[in-house]
Amino acid sequence: MLTEGLRTWLSRARFVVLAFAALLFGAAPAAVAGSGHITFRLSAPGVAVEQPDTLLVAVRLNNTSDKTALKVKIESIRLRPAALTSPTGFPVALGDIAADQNMVVQADFLSDKLKQGKNYRLEVRGSYRVEDRDEDGPRWDKHRKHKEERRQFTASTVISLPPPAPGSNTLTTTTVPPNQVTGGGFPPQTPSFDNEVNTSRWTIPTGKFVQGTPTANVTGTQPAPQAAAATQHAVKAASSSVQFNVNNGLGFTSGNISTVSEPSGASGGGVVFVAANWFAAYSIDGVHFTQLDPTTIFPNDAVGFCCDQIVQYVQSIDRFIWLLQGNGVRIASASPADIKSSGGTAWTYWNLTPDVFGQPGIAFDYPDLAVGTNYLYMSWNAGVGCASCDWGHQVARTQLSQIQAAGTIGIDYTDPADGRMAWGAHLSQDTQDEIFWAGHNSNSNMRVFSLSEGSNSYFWRDVGVASWANSGLSSSTPDGQDWLTKLRDFPGSAVLGATRSSSQLWLAWSAGTDSNFQQPHVEMVALDNNFNVLQQVQIWNSSYAFAYPALATNACTGEIGMSLEYGGNGNYENHVVGFWGDFLVYITTGSNVGTTRYGDYVTIRQDPTQALNGAFFDAFGYGLNTVAPPGSGTQVDVRYVQFGRGGGCQTPPPG
Repeated sequence: MLTEGLRTWLSRARFVVLAFAALLFGAAPAAVAGSGHITFRLSAPGVAVEQPDTLLVAVRLNNTSDKTALKVKIESIRLRPAALTSPTGFPVALGDIAADQNMVVQADFLSDKLKQGKNYRLEVRGSYRVEDRDEDGPRWDKHRKHKEERRQFTASTVISLPPPAPGSNTLTTTTVPPNQVTGGGFPPQTPSFDNEVNTSRWTIPTGKFVQGTPTANVTGTQPAPQAAAATQHAVKAASSSVQFNVNNGLGFTSGNISTVSEPSGASGGGVVFVAANWFAAYSIDGVHFTQLDPTTIFPNDAVGFCCDQIVQYVQSIDRFIWLLQGNGVRIASASPADIKSSGGTAWTYWNLTPDVFGQPGIAFDYPDLAVGTNYLYMSWNAGVGCASCDWGHQVARTQLSQIQAAGTIGIDYTDPADGRMAWGAHLSQDTQDEIFWAGHNSNSNMRVFSLSEGSNSYFWRDVGVASWANSGLSSSTPDGQDWLTKLRDFPGSAVLGATRSSSQLWLAWSAGTDSNFQQPHVEMVALDNNFNVLQQVQIWNSSYAFAYPALATNACTGEIGMSLEYGGNGNYENHVVGFWGDFLVYITTGSNVGTTRYGDYVTIRQDPTQALNGAFFDAFGYGLNTVAPPGSGTQVDVRYVQFGRGGGCQTPPPG
């Protein structure tokens, strides 16, 4: 939550510059301008209308050069024909912006002259200093002071008003024919992970201050017990009803390809299926895994294969669903029996290229999957790296019965421009007959989207929440690596965790630091079926950071299960799991090396095993370890974890 002092400061001046340094992993398209040695670019503008008639605009000022811009000052910000709410106070000093880094700049405008559906150019003008060097190094004046020269810059980008709320739109429908593969045997392709860098197109503005009550209980950590398989032995965590049936590594690593691992998996029908960026794997006992190469299972066709993968098991149709990102996405379906008999090579699949959605030439990124009562739901960021596209967060659905029939499927999909503030969001899990996703208009206001299975229209509404810290995402491991470096740019504070428990919708995201939270933490809100806030809570500890939350609902008790990452302040980044309300999570991995580029998500699913009575989860995360001997590199340790309430289904679900 923001402090009272910050609220007072914000109320005195409606022109605000909120600045923090963050590594820039590829700026979104924007106008570029500069002078001399330094060039600047504006990217990822975030826009929110705050009553009365105030437009909040936050944007990233990127130094795209190889030199540090010293003593940067903002001298004017314009958004014609809108006027600043507080035109005085210039120049504003930002300080230094190092090469390939950025600072967030926010300005608030009167919105009465702005109209829906129109684009407006935001222009930032300022100045900076550079070191004046000659061929032999720095030039010194007679007073032995380093000589600097002040230069001017202009940078601009385009913004538009977000759709008003509450609002709605109608789904568009198309069809996609099926394909089949079996036996593998396609020529292997080496995926290029150099370009597997998601970038932000939305910066969350700082909104009006809303007082909240921080969660009093800190969330502690302890190592998870090591267990082999549910059929062999189960281990109960000390002083807890949480039981671990499985906490296993997959038994193979490929750190020579990439240390970025984004594990996703599920179990069903006696099979565990896992995917993590460059590989997939399956197991019939939860202990021994067979590695698969997606590029030899599927042809190098219109979709191909790049990186992100998502896995779900749909119990109602007894199918694994495997989503693979490429030029668009590929949705593949196979029963557990097919996986066993074919060695994981027999699949029916559908290629969902950008052409299917009427946007040829654009790129999809950061996909997700969720399973409803009758539909499979998919989402992704549409328009990655495209300045003129109808970009934003897009959600699509198809009927589970059509996937089971393995024929042509119908696809219903949203307009991505409606969900720009939801860039990077994930879908609600265990979502029953309605799917949800959400984004941030500001750090005190959310936009929550919904789509009912009985409707061809999707809806959105704005929900006020207590203010939370939208800066300060930084945390260092013992070897000096800031493991949240990538998070600052993407996915940032996107709503990654979402699940539905009876009549409640839970949403979670990574948040920064303030006077209440000295380490980055996770914010969560629970909404009722009228989208009223029931509670807002935090996963936090003053001794280390939490981030990358994934949520699922315990089918037995209705409790919220969590899979996320923790680390920093003397701790390496590691995967942790647990139940909300226990205020204790369990460390499943044993990292001993840090990096500035971890993967962008972990996962958690309900375990469907009948003998477990819905009381357990399947979670997937990973750690990083050095390769022996020292200096030989870094490898990933992808983990499959099955944990739950050891007492079984004794407590009825809430609500």
